Amino acid sequence: MMRIVLPLLMSFLLVYGGGEHGHEHEHEHEHGEVPLEEIHLTEEQIKDLGIELYTVRKEPAGRLINIPAEVKENPLLSYAVFSPVEGIIRKLYVKEGDWVEKGTPVAEIYSPELADLVGELEMARVRMETAKKIYERDKELYAQRVIQYTRFYTSMVNYERAEGEFKALRERLKSYGDVKGYHLILRSPGEGYVVSQNVVLGESVGPDRELFRIHFHKVLWVYGWADERSAREIKEGMRAEVTLSDSLLPCRIDFIGHEVDEKTRRVKIRCVAHNRKHLLKPGMFVTLKVRTGKEKAILVPKTAVQDIEGKKILFVWKEDHFEPRELHILREVNGYYVVEEGVSEGERVAISGTVFLKTKLVGVEEAGHAH
Repeated sequence: MMRIVLPLLMSFLLVYGGGEHGHEHEHEHEHGEVPLEEIHLTEEQIKDLGIELYTVRKEPAGRLINIPAEVKENPLLSYAVFSPVEGIIRKLYVKEGDWVEKGTPVAEIYSPELADLVGELEMARVRMETAKKIYERDKELYAQRVIQYTRFYTSMVNYERAEGEFKALRERLKSYGDVKGYHLILRSPGEGYVVSQNVVLGESVGPDRELFRIHFHKVLWVYGWADERSAREIKEGMRAEVTLSDSLLPCRIDFIGHEVDEKTRRVKIRCVAHNRKHLLKPGMFVTLKVRTGKEKAILVPKTAVQDIEGKKILFVWKEDHFEPRELHILREVNGYYVVEEGVSEGERVAISGTVFLKTKLVGVEEAGHAH
């Protein structure tokens, strides 16, 4: 990453660090003021520089609880693919790692059981059509008083029985899914990634064998284990954050365990996280941050703030540029600043790559005065 960022940084300094730019703010520097100049960047440049944006919101400004946690699959969005019949795998349409939509074909199976059922259905169809012809003939003859009612009634009952047997076999065949001839097409029951494939071509399978596992990773569960005191402060519906390296992902507490683990003396906490950037993966160990207390205030991560000439500066994203803002800070709470003035709820700010933005704001200004 450094090989990419360093040349980009140097090129930005050369392009934007001209002497004219420095003279524009000569008087500001004489009085020790911060040059709050807009910093224009494209979204592609933001991505290359590793600048991450954070949406500012009001949060409880009380105690910050750090809880060890693990990312898990959401079982409500996890799908297992089985074959309802015994058979042989003839075709595989997907493999591990593929993204599939609901209804996407995943495998094709030849089944002797289906072949027998299709044969029975065909025989039932012939019996039904024959019984129908006899019934229609006897119905006409009975109307003409050529035959007795008992004969007509018998042919009617035989037709209804044959029709019922045919429909029952047809519904039984439909219950297996998408049947093409003697083959069964297995389809994905939901959208997601194929996270496991447990079958190969030509293999014999049956109803007791899981063939594929598909999971929708855009919504994951994060399980934390809180101590007893913290568990009493945490409430369902509270906002929380999943900390992964230098990234913060919002989530919401939706379950608090009803018992304390006898060995660890901790309570299970579950948080639902929307994995929009696919940063989270099941099995990861992360930290769950939960703020308690009723008082709410604007909170900004310390990583988003740079000290420039004794002032706290935040970089607010405005569609095609960053707008430096001076913050009035009330206090610090566990890695966050409680902000009184300088940024509003809903605005997006940089929380990584701020050293580069500081260099653009101050370093280039100083370079301009050197000419």
